[in-house]
Amino acid sequence: MATIWITYAWDDNKAGDVDFFAAELQAAGLNVKHDRWNISAGRRLWEQIERFICSESESNAWLIVATDNSLSSEKCKEEFAYALDRALSKRGSTFPVIALFLGPTNPDLIPAGIKTRLYVSATDPDWKERIVAAAEGRPHLSSRPEIQPYYLHVHTNQAGERPIAIEVRPRAGVWAPFIVGIPMVEKDAVAPFIMRAPRYRPSLAGVLTSVGEGTSGDLWIMSAGGECTPTQSYYIWCKNLPSRLVFGVADRQPQYTVTFKN
Repeated sequence: MATIWITYAWDDNKAGDVDFFAAELQAAGLNVKHDRWNISAGRRLWEQIERFICSESESNAWLIVATDNSLSSEKCKEEFAYALDRALSKRGSTFPVIALFLGPTNPDLIPAGIKTRLYVSATDPDWKERIVAAAEGRPHLSSRPEIQPYYLHVHTNQAGERPIAIEVRPRAGVWAPFIVGIPMVEKDAVAPFIMRAPRYRPSLAGVLTSVGEGTSGDLWIMSAGGECTPTQSYYIWCKNLPSRLVFGVADRQPQYTVTFKN
């Protein structure tokens, strides 16, 4: 288990903010130790952190909590610069030194030593993983959801007898000929109709070429020859939302399947 030392200004934990982040990092798998830094006490920062920064058995990373409250102090910035220089000279340039910003901070206050190293904002949903990864000496794994290679949006409350328009298009590349399918048993209830139009602009007006329709297995299939592109979407107009939608390129990949909860 990697050990991380947290250094912070005394005033920045009056409401328990630093204690909260320490507990979160502990729960994420780090051995967390922290040291309160009382700027006004006249004790050098380096003297407080030297014993655990210099020893590999004491720490794997150093985290400093940065706020306008602490960084606005010239004494604080001087102490940080000195401590950073000593830490790197003792442990080497690869020793993880991380700054955690608890909120929006004036960029003019950020010391150059932080700007050129890892700094993390508490507003970043990946803040814990970034810090844990740095302490463990590995690349960080993003927790952000995977972006699909297609765009799909359900436009509701449309005028006419088909109030739903399902917009689909590739984020890159071209789908041609275009194909879309819904469960055959839902054909009458959904009453699907397809049309091509500019993205984000559902329209029933237009002309399709090489149109076809029929059954394939348990699906009712509709197809058209016009290209589906990042700027030209196909809209599947429906009376009701189908439980499943298959769409993409006819007779080959890519084809995608999306399920809907009615």
